[in-house]
Amino acid sequence: MIQGFIQIALTLLILILIVPWFGNYMARVFLAQKTILEPIAQPLEKLIYAVGGINSQKSMTGWQYARSVLVSNLVMLIFVFLILISQGILPLNPTGLTTPSWDLALHTAISFVTNTNQQHYSGETTYSYASQMFALGFMMFTSAATGIAVAIAFIRGLTGRPLGNFYVDLIKSITRILLPISIIGGIVLLI
Repeated sequence: MIQGFIQIALTLLILILIVPWFGNYMARVFLAQKTILEPIAQPLEKLIYAVGGINSQKSMTGWQYARSVLVSNLVMLIFVFLILISQGILPLNPTGLTTPSWDLALHTAISFVTNTNQQHYSGETTYSYASQMFALGFMMFTSAATGIAVAIAFIRGLTGRPLGNFYVDLIKSITRILLPISIIGGIVLLI
């Protein structure tokens, strides 16, 4: 029991230490102010906007923002479900795992789209490397980025600012927040 309290205390201490710096960084990202990652992220984002046909200067109304969230999540759900349901014929399946049942694939896809990540399976014996990388790994980024984007739009709405553009917020969440955290975390784990 004492160990649990120590873990909670350490987590809170780490959170208290990083929130001022990281919170300021996130505010600068979503207020379109210059950040340290500007030279790297901006060209990448411009390329993604051009390929995706996204007008990064256009703000959305509440209905447009909500529709964009729902449509993109539906598209991602279908994409992930199709990968999971066809894993038997996809590459990166060295153990020859068969296709999971449709209801397990649907449940997994829904849980990862909603960022609940419920796992009613044993990962290494149910889903191939391709399914885990291209479907589940993809959703771990995009569902978290969707949550960040919606939270930012909510905060903008509370402060009376325009909601912004969902796709811009989603891309900024990935390129300027989640990927840098992942890269730093990966380097720390390598050391």
